[in-house]
Amino acid sequence: MVVKEGRFGPYVTDGETNASLRKGDAPESLTDERASDLLAERRARGPAPKKTAKKAAPKKAPAKKAAAKKAPAKKAAAKKA
Repeated sequence: MVVKEGRFGPYVTDGETNASLRKGDAPESLTDERASDLLAERRARGPAPKKTAKKAAPKKAPAKKAAAKKAPAKKAAAKKA
């Protein structure tokens, strides 16, 4: 068992299971018995439940805009020769 300093505070690990130290536990004064108790409690709780992915909200169909009426293209006037 090894006591390590992690991102979220000190924890004890046995290589497979990690258990956070409680607020009253000091890493320097942690006994093997207390460390094994913490690991046993952590194993008893089991793995954290997987979070289900949120379903994306159904997309609304974009409001159709009235087709803009285009003016007919003007033809160039024929030049007289």
